[in-house]
Amino acid sequence: MPPLTLDAAFSAANLLAVGGWLLLLVTPRWRAGQFLAGLVIPSLLSLGYLVLIGVYWHQAHGGFSSLDDVAALFASRPLLLAGWAHYLAFDLLIGAWLLRRSQREGLPHGAMLPVLALTFLFGPVGYLLYLLLAASRAIASEDRIPRFLARLPAPLRALEWEPRLTAAGIAMLLLAVPTALAYALDPRLFNGDNVWLKPLKFEISVAIYLFSFALILPLTGEAFQRSRLGRFTVRPVIALLTFEIVYIAWRASRAEASHYNEESALAIALYAAMGIAAVLFTAASGILAYGLARQDAAPLPPALRRSLILGLGLTAVLGILSGVVLSATGSHTVGAVPPSAPAVPVFGWSLSVGDLRFGHFLALHAMQILPAFALLASLLGRTAALRSIEAFALVYAGITAAALIAALNARPLLGIG
Repeated sequence: MPPLTLDAAFSAANLLAVGGWLLLLVTPRWRAGQFLAGLVIPSLLSLGYLVLIGVYWHQAHGGFSSLDDVAALFASRPLLLAGWAHYLAFDLLIGAWLLRRSQREGLPHGAMLPVLALTFLFGPVGYLLYLLLAASRAIASEDRIPRFLARLPAPLRALEWEPRLTAAGIAMLLLAVPTALAYALDPRLFNGDNVWLKPLKFEISVAIYLFSFALILPLTGEAFQRSRLGRFTVRPVIALLTFEIVYIAWRASRAEASHYNEESALAIALYAAMGIAAVLFTAASGILAYGLARQDAAPLPPALRRSLILGLGLTAVLGILSGVVLSATGSHTVGAVPPSAPAVPVFGWSLSVGDLRFGHFLALHAMQILPAFALLASLLGRTAALRSIEAFALVYAGITAAALIAALNARPLLGIG
């Protein structure tokens, strides 16, 4: 029998590890699968590691005292294979441990799929994602939210928060922390901006979106919340928004465009998927507007209910419309942007050419801006407040449409500037 070559051992180790990961992903509650993935396969990989170290360690050059010494150590192919076996064994052990822990803590397996995938590919990144999910869920748990609300001023104590949407919003804010650190440390630029600025802005925007849904959904009736439409506003919306953030961050890490990227068939397909996801989670605001308009919705002051319904409706209609315009135009700006052209701080909207992002921003945030206006309008009395909210909604829609039209005609910010 011919001796096992290093290349054959490498392939065998990979097959073993992949088999273990498939067991964790596909059969998460099968005890035999957990036994194989969490004990048998890591033990076999560890045994292979032990044999490689025992046979080839005497040939080692280098060590662990400096990065150059580590590079010299892994210049040996047998020791490089040993290091790979070490990586496969310990990452699989961590993946199996995280899966068991998630089951004890009641985390849904769907949330663990990206955790396991990232642990397989990037080890500690998957572990960090698990900590992020677990911490967000713990903070937003049913028993902690009331305790938090009890500390708020009296008018805010009556608020209710949907726990899953709240947890997802907290996760987005926590995710902004490493993104901000990357922004501070990474000097790379893309189209004149730091590569991490875009994902940072999107993470904050998505967090606001999720927190808004978390506050509004409990105002609808229980029958709506149990319906297919009501359920769509929770986990599907979280999944769609997470896909957007992951894709944008991935492109940012490579200093590549996430939007309008047609460099390959994969890029075209992913950009199309991102567009479909954007339409779906934006349409969810219209679904929430329907839930609030139903007779079984929670009792609310008429002005607040009207502003929420109109704001959510405008976000759905104008958000999708402005998104279609952005996609059809092939760029977020209309007109040639001069070098070192002025832009709105933080947002980056151009002050020299038409920028469709301004109108898109107004469209997406109608769901927050109209209720904020309603708080002021409520001081006018019931009838006047309702009329002023309707008038404001009409003017707001007109301003948003005017911003888009002005940008399409290459005029910056409604033609001013």
